[in-house]
Amino acid sequence: MTSAHAGGEPAYYAPGQVPAHLQVRSIEVSPATVVEWIKPEPVSELERRCMEQLLAGEYEIYHEKLVNFLAETREVFTRSGVTSMLRSGDCIVAIYTANGDLVNASAGTYLHCVTATLPVKYVLHKFFTDPSVGIREGDIWYANEASYGGIHNPDQMAFMPIFHDGELIAWSAALAHQPETGATEPGGMPQSARTRYDEGLKITPMRIGQDYQIRADILEMLVNQMGRAPRMQAVDTRARATGADRLRIRIQELAAERGNEFVRGLLRRHVVEAEEASRRRISRWNDGTYRANVFIDTIGREPALVRGSLSATKRGSDIIMDYTGTSPENDSAYNCFPHIVAAHTAVYIYAFAFQDLPVSNGSLAAFTWTVPHGSVFNAQPDAAISNSPLLNSLALSLAPLVLSRMMFASVDHDQVAAPISNVGAGMVFAGPNQYDVPVAEMEASTMNTEGHGARFDCDGVDAYGFPWGHAGRSMDTEDSETEYQYMRLYFGLRTDSGGFGMNQGGLATESAVCPRHVPIMFFQKIGKNSLIPVSVGLFGGYPSASLPGIWIHDTNLWEKLTRGDTDIPANTLQLATDRAIEGTYTFEHANQMTRVAKNGDVIVQLAGGGGGYGDVLKRDAALVEKDVVAGRVSRWTAENVYAVRFIEDSTAVDEDATASARAATRAERLAHGRPYAEFVAAWQERRPAEAALTYFGSWPDGVVTTPIVRI
Repeated sequence: MTSAHAGGEPAYYAPGQVPAHLQVRSIEVSPATVVEWIKPEPVSELERRCMEQLLAGEYEIYHEKLVNFLAETREVFTRSGVTSMLRSGDCIVAIYTANGDLVNASAGTYLHCVTATLPVKYVLHKFFTDPSVGIREGDIWYANEASYGGIHNPDQMAFMPIFHDGELIAWSAALAHQPETGATEPGGMPQSARTRYDEGLKITPMRIGQDYQIRADILEMLVNQMGRAPRMQAVDTRARATGADRLRIRIQELAAERGNEFVRGLLRRHVVEAEEASRRRISRWNDGTYRANVFIDTIGREPALVRGSLSATKRGSDIIMDYTGTSPENDSAYNCFPHIVAAHTAVYIYAFAFQDLPVSNGSLAAFTWTVPHGSVFNAQPDAAISNSPLLNSLALSLAPLVLSRMMFASVDHDQVAAPISNVGAGMVFAGPNQYDVPVAEMEASTMNTEGHGARFDCDGVDAYGFPWGHAGRSMDTEDSETEYQYMRLYFGLRTDSGGFGMNQGGLATESAVCPRHVPIMFFQKIGKNSLIPVSVGLFGGYPSASLPGIWIHDTNLWEKLTRGDTDIPANTLQLATDRAIEGTYTFEHANQMTRVAKNGDVIVQLAGGGGGYGDVLKRDAALVEKDVVAGRVSRWTAENVYAVRFIEDSTAVDEDATASARAATRAERLAHGRPYAEFVAAWQERRPAEAALTYFGSWPDGVVTTPIVRI
């Protein structure tokens, strides 16, 4: 039972007296075990009784009301902050039951719908009955620490307990990516990090405010950690608290209107409905085991082959997601913990298979996560994890590969699609801008305009958005150039970037930015696919395009623009081949370590398209012709990949010649065919170069060969 102090301040719960409806399953909290809190807590008798009191139609009506609360809150949150990542959609606002289960969310990035549950449950588990801490009305809590349930340092969240009439009835949260953490490099995702101690600010769940006010001393401490971008930390900390508080107000208003038991019943009903609906849906998919392997080609500071493996076993309404076979952890920032893998997998699950269900952790109750210790997906607690989202482009591609196969011969066939790109590289930049204001930001326009995977029935969407957050969008170019110290030279769709197939993956974008109005600008590029694309095709479709890193320094760009030269490049192919801009051209991996760019240098940003679907020879030649005319596909690709032939000196398809070329290609394929056992025997003799296997583990099983020791 709770009581209220004079003035209405609720007391903390005494040790040993936590009501059943507020209990959280006890676990030995560690980075490897908090994944267990993703599953919903058991329904208490109080919650069951409250659900039974809901009248017919009330759940549906008030579900929509909660959705409106969330939409309003996200708008307030977005308008209150300053970071470009918040404004472009890398954020969530969410509502939780009193014992921390996710009810629903308005999500730019579904990742945090999963992980923001975990710090809430940790606070309940650890501090609720601690008389030195407690949980009181008006508290503002804050966290970003991955080992307590976060993703990586840049993702900071504010969360608040929601009390009414002295009772804890819910929680609210607001979270956004912030591209600065005070790490060893600007941007919060340091490529050189080897341990957690290189990654900057790591906030375990802590109270930063009380009586609905952020404490000035704690805010000062947080800002002090962000010398590269102090304004961002000060403003966006308040923005997160503002978002969580707006949602708190709306839930309290609902409780005042309908009562605490109504709110408890409504919120728990969301979690129960999500679980029951997701299990019904899974039950109609085909039982069996479905496997996939994908790769990235870097650990940040150097090229390296890293494998992600997934074996998904579906029986009835349960799915075991087993990541055995994934490469061992390494001493870079390309590591993570099991709940981070689950969260990335949920990005696909929420947006596709369960796109019409509440964004609740009830939807994930059917999933069991098996993540082997010592792998990059289940690293030691002292591992660096700040680039875990880039590593988890593996998980983002594995999920659609296995679940599309699982759904293929079911009534949910319309959800079958190849993986989204997950190939882009963002540019982190830092230094005083043209107004002499220190900034540390991410230029993520190409990452927010990657290509969608091809569907079973149509091509993927061009420049659809951000693979980690499907509502993400590119920042307005004029706004960016006004606020930051660069000019954009070009920005458009990238030819041949989508995976080829019967249906083609959506195209991605390409861009080039040039430091302007300042003598120098620090920058780095964070990516994962220069040699091997992670966004592979489905059922014979091609993977997306990979991407090089290109940097031109000591240029004559401003002179050319001042003269009005007509040979200014409009895309990366022109830039790299015509060399109309003088300067030193550097071609390297898409991951570019922190360096100094001068005024007028050209920094190329590329993204990859979505994976293709089906055999390229089954693509309608008329569609290939249309793509060539529009510049979406090069003539070379049309002729050499799609085996399309054109009438001489035109882009019109020669149908007879195309039929002959495709017949010859099929015959050539048959000539290369061999019995399966013979193929496997020959394939197993193949081996990547030793330099690529430095961090892979033993070949081909990927077992750790050199233990990691961090100091």
